[in-house]
Amino acid sequence: MQSAAVRGAPQWLRGLLSEEFFDACAAHSGERKNDKNHFCVDCAAALCRHCLPHEPAHDVLQIWKYASCFVVRVDDLRLFDCSGIQSHTVSDHEVVFLNERTARKRSASAENPCAACARPLPPGHDFCSLFCKVKHLGESEHGLRRALRVSRRHEEAATPEGQSGKRRPSPSSDAAGPSCGGSLRKRSRKQPEPERAPFC
Repeated sequence: MQSAAVRGAPQWLRGLLSEEFFDACAAHSGERKNDKNHFCVDCAAALCRHCLPHEPAHDVLQIWKYASCFVVRVDDLRLFDCSGIQSHTVSDHEVVFLNERTARKRSASAENPCAACARPLPPGHDFCSLFCKVKHLGESEHGLRRALRVSRRHEEAATPEGQSGKRRPSPSSDAAGPSCGGSLRKRSRKQPEPERAPFC
């Protein structure tokens, strides 16, 4: 049900909303504290602490648990507009729930229900979670596209590079992103040649 609701979302966002975080990492099954509590936006994959340091050019989000649910810091989620989502303060950081919340009774007749799941919300909020905003906007034409942001670094990653003319995959596209084990280096700026001193 959830995967169908976010079908129109880019690959990284679908992965973020469908991943089961805090499961044991299969790549580091013999390590202690190997729960997957990070998410690579570029690879659309969950990572554990032993998978880090990851590719330095990739965007990696840290996932937290709050009230037994997965949350992410609003400041870290730079590629999506979180306005309208009910936020909470955890350790002096503003966080939002990743997935639809079901613990509280839903009521379409509530004074301020969530626009997607009808969960009662405090005034000034439209959605209880990131998933609910994605689901609601995805049902309207071009609505989800307006909430997606592209950072300057990701715009550069989508431009032709070098003489090969190949493009790097953009995390906001539906194409598969680079693998976590692959190399994705930052483009180095070409330095101008130094001027020679005049001969005496």
